[in-house]
Amino acid sequence: MANKQTHSIEEIVEQWAKEQLKGIKLYAKNDFINAQIEKALKTAPSKKGGKGPNYPDIKCIIPAADGDIPVMIEVKGMKDALIKLNEETGLPDNVTKKGEPNFTNIAKYAVNGAVHYANAIVRHTTFKEVLAIGVNGYKDETDEIIYEVSAWYLSRKNLFLPKEIG
Repeated sequence: MANKQTHSIEEIVEQWAKEQLKGIKLYAKNDFINAQIEKALKTAPSKKGGKGPNYPDIKCIIPAADGDIPVMIEVKGMKDALIKLNEETGLPDNVTKKGEPNFTNIAKYAVNGAVHYANAIVRHTTFKEVLAIGVNGYKDETDEIIYEVSAWYLSRKNLFLPKEIG
């Protein structure tokens, strides 16, 4: 039996995620995607709560009939790092009971981080909707990699509340 996974396999998971998106123009963490998006990511608090820019692991823009839709993808590489939901609302738990950002969850969980980035874009750009995708992977007890993906839709129409996409 293999040892319990003790280190992140984030780079392997990120490569897998990029392979799933073949044919779509992807932007890496430091790549410029769009002036409005870059400004929004710099304006919002970092995912750990400090000042400074936000760096989604993967970014892209999907053309749509009603306008382009930005997609922010955050990748993690440890068991139980896909998402942390609020027990009462069933939504990504990104806000404390005091109404402040829950930076611990935003930094630790893939979906929570992606939703944080998407929220910044919906609030600070002319984009009316954004997709937030969390991707996680970990090695099981046989050393096989288990991949997890969860996608969420944020829009002004939905009052900035993320809605899970089936």
